[in-house]
Amino acid sequence: MPQSIVRVAEPGELGTLPKSLQEWTSGFIEPPGTKSVLSSGAFDPAGCFVAEDKGSIVGCVAVTNLPRKNWVVIRYLAAKSALSRVYAVEKLLSRALQYVETKRPEYLRATTPSMQPYVDVYRSFAFKPIRRDFRITWDLTGTLESPNKQIEIKEVTEKTAPEIAKVLVESIRPYWDWRTEEQGGEEAIAEKFQKGLKKGERWLSGSVGRKVVGLAGLISDYYGAGDARFRGTFVIPEYRGKGYGRSMMNQASSWAKKLGQHKMTVYTFSYLECLAPGALLYIKSGGKIESEYLQLQRA
Repeated sequence: MPQSIVRVAEPGELGTLPKSLQEWTSGFIEPPGTKSVLSSGAFDPAGCFVAEDKGSIVGCVAVTNLPRKNWVVIRYLAAKSALSRVYAVEKLLSRALQYVETKRPEYLRATTPSMQPYVDVYRSFAFKPIRRDFRITWDLTGTLESPNKQIEIKEVTEKTAPEIAKVLVESIRPYWDWRTEEQGGEEAIAEKFQKGLKKGERWLSGSVGRKVVGLAGLISDYYGAGDARFRGTFVIPEYRGKGYGRSMMNQASSWAKKLGQHKMTVYTFSYLECLAPGALLYIKSGGKIESEYLQLQRA
C-alpha cells in the first residue's frame, strides 16, 4: 500500500473532518462536539494534520489548546480502515508531536477512543493511560419519575447563576480537580458556567432547606430534535451518599422529557481500575455505556 502523505489541513478541508471522524471511528467521535472544537478558540489550524492517500484524505490528528495557558491535548487521531493504515496513524502522531515540541507546552495529554490501533500507537510513543471516559445515554421514552419531596428543585436563572456557579465549583471537588486545573482554575469554571447559561444551557438546582446541595444541567436538541446533551449531576461533598444524586437524576430525566427530549447523552470520566462515583450514579439511574475513551499522558 502506498505510504500516506501527512500535511497541515487546508481551511477548506476542516468542514469535512467531523463527518469523516465519525465514519472512521464507527461513531465514537461525534460531529457536534468536533464541530464545536474546530470552531472554538482552542483550535489551532497550524496543529491540525491530515493523511492523504492518492488524493483523498484518509486520516487526521489535531493538537488543540486547553483553557489553561500553555497546556495542550492531542485528539482526533483517526484513519479510514486504520488497522490497514497503522503506518499512517503512526506518521500522523509523530507529526503532531513534532508540532507540540515547537510549542514547548508545560503539560501534554491525549484522548482517544478505546479502540485499535490507536491505543497501541499511543503506547508505542510512550503514552500511558491515566483515566477512562465514557459516553453514557438514557432512553427517556419510559414513564416520568414522580417528584421527590426531600429536595426542592428550581431552574437556575441568570440572576441566580453567580451563586449557583460557586456551588458547581464546590460540587466537583475532589474528583474533577484535574479538570478544574485544565480549565484554568475555579474562577474559570464559574465563568464558563455562567456563559453556558447565556448560550442556552439549562440547569436545575436542588435544595434541602435553604442549602443548595446539587445541580443538574442539559442542552436540549444538541444532537438533533429531542436528543439532549446532559451536562451532568453534581452534589456538594457533605451531602453525598444520602440519595440526593439519585433524586437529582430523577428530576433531570423527567425535566428533559417534559422539554421534549427522548434521549440524553453525557460524557464523564472514570478511573482506570474502577468506576468513578458519577459514572456509577449514571449507570444505576438507567444510563447505558455507549462508548469508552482513554486519556493518556506521556511518560
